[in-house]
Formats: sequence, C-alpha cells, structure tokens
Amino acid sequence: MARKSARAAAVQMVFENMLGGDGGEETLRGLIEFTPEEDDQQYIDQILSGVERNAEALDASIEKCLKGWTLDRIARVDLAVLRVAAWELCHAKETPDAVVINEAVALAQKFDSPTAGKFVNGVLSTLLSQRDAEGKENA
Repeated sequence: MARKSARAAAVQMVFENMLGGDGGEETLRGLIEFTPEEDDQQYIDQILSGVERNAEALDASIEKCLKGWTLDRIARVDLAVLRVAAWELCHAKETPDAVVINEAVALAQKFDSPTAGKFVNGVLSTLLSQRDAEGKENA
C-alpha cells in the first residue's frame, strides 16, 4: 500500500473541501499522481470521513496547540495537513506517531514551504504531548 501517496491525496481532497469543492472521485483522479489500489482508497475514504465527522474537535485540538496564532490565520493548505495528521494521531492508531508527524511535515513543505514544515511540526508535537498527558490523567 502507498500510505504516503494516500495521505497526500487525502490532504488535497480535504483542502478542496475546505475551498467549497466536493472532493469526490473526479478530484481524486485529477489531483493525485497515482491510481489508488483498493486498500489505498479505503484509507483515503477513512481519513476523509474521519476528518469530516470530527472537524470541530480536530480544530479545537489544533487551536489549543497554537501559540500566538488562530485557525483563521493558518494557510488553508497547512490547516488541511494539520487536520489529516491530527485525525491520524488521535483516531488511527495503526500508524506510528513519528511517521504521521514526519509525513505531515513533508506534505506541508511540498504544498506550502519549508517554514510551513517547521510550523506543522511544532503544532503536531504539541498536540502529541497534550494527547499523551491527557491519556496519563485518564489512566
């Protein structure tokens, strides 16, 4: 499975949805650089539905990690990357946290800029710390 490519496709579709598109099958064929196999497509669908269902909670979690920023100041593409990665960190336990963060940083650098990668890394590292601290409190 090409999880890296599936993740990139999901970010692009989340981004399109944020801009008012439908992020459907036509988008998938037009925006991504690979033809997803069945398990890739299932993972993309899982991410998209998870981000859509949990959008408010994901945004609240991301916003708690921002220092001197608000969600509306974040570049939309970076917010799409953050939403996908935050969903994976909080809901998709099969991917190691370090992989999720590293790939999110790479996607931010690819779709935005090198400094976006640093920003995404900082936000996601804070989110991970908060998630782990809450887990210890609830244990």
